[in-house]
Formats: sequence, structure tokens, C-alpha cells
Amino acid sequence: MNTRVLTSRRIAAAATAAAAVLSLAACGSDGAKDASPAGDAKASAAGPKTIEATNGSITVPAKIERVVTVSYATGALLDLGVQPVGTSTLDENNPVELLPSQKDAAAKIEPIGSGIELNIEKIASLRPDLIVVEGASAFDWGIKKLEGLGAPVLYFAVDKPVDLLNAQEKIATAVGKEAEFKKLKSDYDAKAAKIKADYAGKLNSVKWTIASSYGGGEFLVDTKSSWVGRVLADAGAQFSTASADDKEHEVTYSTEKLDVLGDADIILVPKTVATGEVPQDTKDLEKQPSWQNLKAVKAGKVVPVGYATTDRYGTSIDVLNQIETVLKGL
Repeated sequence: MNTRVLTSRRIAAAATAAAAVLSLAACGSDGAKDASPAGDAKASAAGPKTIEATNGSITVPAKIERVVTVSYATGALLDLGVQPVGTSTLDENNPVELLPSQKDAAAKIEPIGSGIELNIEKIASLRPDLIVVEGASAFDWGIKKLEGLGAPVLYFAVDKPVDLLNAQEKIATAVGKEAEFKKLKSDYDAKAAKIKADYAGKLNSVKWTIASSYGGGEFLVDTKSSWVGRVLADAGAQFSTASADDKEHEVTYSTEKLDVLGDADIILVPKTVATGEVPQDTKDLEKQPSWQNLKAVKAGKVVPVGYATTDRYGTSIDVLNQIETVLKGL
């Protein structure tokens, strides 16, 4: 099933994970503690809450103990310290990448299917009291079938990167983790502001862009409203011409048009966190003569960045740390 459609191939790729086993734990570990069960008493609010989601106004009970998550929702909850009991399968090439500190918690989550191919019977057997789906709006996530299981279903359709951040806040409210979300966002804002202040001179003197490829004679340029582009903008970065126009969060070009990257001083390219490797299709851009003529390439300023599809505040903080590392080296 080819689901690389929609305005973003990377959002769509979240629906194509076809791993046979759950490999969320592939990211490694930094020794952090496991996420807490969703039913932690501290996570429960005084009464039921109504959450505005794509599928309507959904009433969520005060005490949530067993959450099943689909696609991006898994990382959103682990960021908040909530461990789902079931999740759609993710693999090391999936854009929904987890933080190293989430290894232990992720390893305990039961797989419920891959991409949009969900095992309804398996989900039912996990007896969820909340199901959270965060996925590209172009696909049929089987929301009606999930709603038929009896648990409230929160569906957050994703059309553009910022939708994921907005959804994480609503997910936090649903599971009684408002304080944890507030701290995450505060930490992100503080880190972005510090970088903006500490590296103002360097930020004003260089232009950034983000490039990648899925092959087929094409490449993608992310704009300042993209995943990493949004983080760069919050840190005060300046953008190359191709990335400065944010009418779309990414634009597809023929590899014959690589010169659109010509005014970029720094080109960020995606790398898979689990392996540290740049995907082969993006690596293959190096074979193009016009790539070798780019200013950033000649200066050795093509920098791999992890969490290139940063979908939440936890990974966005990591991206800020990576940006700071680049700035220190200028």
C-alpha cells in the first residue's frame, strides 16, 4: 500500500510503517525512568473533560488508566510520562521517532497493527478507556470502528506540522497531564529564547534550509513552517530563499533545480535517530553535480539532523540542542 500522498510525504510515511515487530525500543537509552501508567492518581482531574477533536466534542472520563495510541500519539503521550498499553507499530525508518529516554517504556507497549492497518480485535482485548489517534487526514484511520469498541476516541487529523503541537496540548488535558505539558512547552520556549539571545550575531549572518529526498528524480525543501523550520524560526534563524516562503511547509523540486539551495549557508538533512544514518535517497543528492557546486556543500555545512519530522515538544527541544551545536561550530 503506497501512502506517500498528501501535502507532506513525511506525514504520510507515518501510515506506512510495516515492521513485523514493535521496535520502538531501537532508539537506545539514557537511563531515564519509565513512563508512568495513565491511571496515576496525580494524572486524574476532578471530573470528566470535554476535548475538541477532529471527530467532535469528546467526553473523556476523569481517571484514565489504559490508553491505546495510533501513529504520532504515542510519542506525544510518552513525552508526558504516560505509557500507552497499545500502539500501532513503529520502526526505525518511521518519522515518529522516540527519545532515547523513552526506550524502556516503549518496549512494554503492545503492538496493535501497522500504519493504518489496525487490529481491532487486539485493541479490544487491551480494554482501553481512551483511544488517541494522531494521523494524516488523507487516510482512513477506521475511527468509526474504533468508536465501536466503547472507549472514547480522540482523533486529531494532521494537515500541517503545527497541528501536532496543538494536538499534544489537548492530549495532555485529556489524560490530566496539563502541568507536564506546561513544563515541556516552557522548557522549549526558554531554550529557544536563550539560543536567540546567545547566538544573535551568528543567527543574523547565516541562512538555513532543510533538504531531503525520496528519490524519483525529486527532492524536498522544507520551509520555515515545517517541522525543523518552525524550531529554527523560534530560535531566530534566517532562511534561504527557498525556505523563506511558508505558503507550504515543504516544496518538491526536480533534482535539476538543486540550485534553489544556492544561497543557503547551512543545509540540514534528515538522519534516522536509531542508526545515525542519512536515508539513502537523500544521500544520493551528493551524486548530482549541481549539489557539489552549492555554497553550503563546498563549505562543509551540510549537517544531518535527528527528528527532522519533530512532531512534539519533547523532540523539538532535542532539535534546539542540535541547532545550538551547529551554531557553536560556526
